[in-house]
Amino acid sequence: MLESAVCVLCTSFRLKRIRSTQCTYSYQCTSPTPCCRDANGELLTSEEDGGLVHVPGGLSGTCSSVLGKKGDVCDSSCGCESGYTCYRPMSGHCCPPRRCYNATWVEERQLYWANCHPPTCHYPR
Repeated sequence: MLESAVCVLCTSFRLKRIRSTQCTYSYQCTSPTPCCRDANGELLTSEEDGGLVHVPGGLSGTCSSVLGKKGDVCDSSCGCESGYTCYRPMSGHCCPPRRCYNATWVEERQLYWANCHPPTCHYPR
């Protein structure tokens, strides 16, 4: 009796896991596999101007544990590998995509902008 209960639990978990691997955006994925990637390995993100154009019914991916490398698009659900931070640089135009940058450089930029106050420092136009 106990054996069959364990098998039912295992089967239910396995079916649920298989169903949950399909995604449209990273926020639909879970912690062990936080990144939604298409067949080419590109991140599918729903963040504003993340570099992807929404194609109704056309975006489809699989949840993946592969985090972003240097220069890759990232988002709040799918971060970067060790040594890199997901960051959107200050820009004079709206919303460049967030990408993986060197973590030390990101800290320097964040400190710079946190202490930027006109007239000694000006935001990009």
